[in-house]
Amino acid sequence: MIQTENKQAVEKISHQNIYALYDVWEQLQSWQEVLSVLEKFFEDESRPINKQQLSRQYHACSRIFMMFYLDFRYSMQQMEKQLLELQSK
Repeated sequence: MIQTENKQAVEKISHQNIYALYDVWEQLQSWQEVLSVLEKFFEDESRPINKQQLSRQYHACSRIFMMFYLDFRYSMQQMEKQLLELQSK
């Protein structure tokens, strides 16, 4: 049995808890490629300005960002619940 410094038993963390936390981590990780595309769009200042094309691209990028933001916020809430649950064990 694993014990803390105060000789109290440490409860085991289930595989289910670990997998649930890993799933949330993978979900957040999946956004890396999409976010790098957004980063390239917003950092490219050297291109000639075509207002119509820029407006369409901006609108598309804003939709992607909103999808990311909502998913990120949900994922962070899920992860916080899981971490609190793990801390209580």
